[in-house]
Amino acid sequence: MRSALNLAGLLILIAGLTSAAFIWRAHQNDIEKEDEQLANPAAPLALSDSRKQSRQIEIYYGKTGVLFERWSEKLQTLSHGKPLAKVIVVVSLITAASCFLTATRVPFLQRK
Repeated sequence: MRSALNLAGLLILIAGLTSAAFIWRAHQNDIEKEDEQLANPAAPLALSDSRKQSRQIEIYYGKTGVLFERWSEKLQTLSHGKPLAKVIVVVSLITAASCFLTATRVPFLQRK
């Protein structure tokens, strides 16, 4: 049981770090395209940046709706690129560490 948990922790750690590295590398190529879009002053604003949209959300759902809308936008930024790679690294580190700690607490079974 102990060796299985250590192996699972190691596999989770390797898979998480490898996938985060690939995502980080892939995002490096997309940065140039994003810079071109940000430099365009005629680019449309996000819906939540308009006062009219914020006011309508506040009328229908109250202050909580506006707050929830802002949080959902922040969470959407974590779903791609470098922030996603950082999330994957943190989750894989925590999961692997919990596997390693659990393996140290499992009693060692000796075969006779």
